[in-house]
Amino acid sequence: MAAEERVLCFERRLFEELGVFQGLSLEVERYLPVVTAPSRLLYLNRTEAENDRRYKQLIPYVLILCHGKILRYQRGKGGQEKRLHGLYSVGIGGHISEDDHGLFSADRGYREGMRRELREEVAIEEVAEAAVAVINDDSTDVGAVHFGVVHVAHVGAEEVAGRRSGILGPEFVPLQEATANPARYESWSRFCLEQLDRLLAKAAAAGVVPAGGG
Repeated sequence: MAAEERVLCFERRLFEELGVFQGLSLEVERYLPVVTAPSRLLYLNRTEAENDRRYKQLIPYVLILCHGKILRYQRGKGGQEKRLHGLYSVGIGGHISEDDHGLFSADRGYREGMRRELREEVAIEEVAEAAVAVINDDSTDVGAVHFGVVHVAHVGAEEVAGRRSGILGPEFVPLQEATANPARYESWSRFCLEQLDRLLAKAAAAGVVPAGGG
C-alpha cells in the first residue's frame, strides 16, 4: 500500500499574526518570506491537512501569459480536488509534497517546488516568473485550508499541453475573453481576473511581462 502524500503547510496562527485578509492581496512581500521560511514549514498527511483548519497548505498558483493572452483550462475529473471539477481556471500549480523536502535547505526551496509543479502540469520547462500576490479564501471549505501564492509567467509561444488528466482543454485566450464571465471560474481565478491589470503591472515592473501584458 502506497504511503499517503504529505503536503507542505504552515500554521494558520502565523497568517493571523501577519494579518488575515479575504480574497487577493498584493502585499506578497509581506507574507511570502515568512510563510516559506524553513523554520515555519511542516508536512502533514494530505487527508489530515484537508480537514484541519489550524493549518494552511501552501499552493503556488501560476498565471501564464503569451503575447496578450492568458492560459485557461477546465478542471477535469482526474484532478484530486473534486470540489473544483468542471470549473475554469487560469492558475497552474498544486501542493508541494514531502518528496521535495530537501529543497528547503535554502530560500530557493519554495520556488523550486513551484517550478516542479509547473513542469508536471504543462509542457513548460524554464520560464521567467514573479510572485505578485497572495490569496486567502476562508469562505469555502477548499479555501479555508489553503493559501495561494500568485505568480505571473510569460512564455514566447503557445505550444503547451496539459500533462495531467485534471487539466482539460488548455488554451491561450485573449485577456478580454478570459475576464468576460467570472462566474465560470474557481474562486482563486476570479480573484486574479478581477485584479488582472494590477497583477500584470506588478509583473511588468519585475521585468517578467511587457507593459500591458502583451
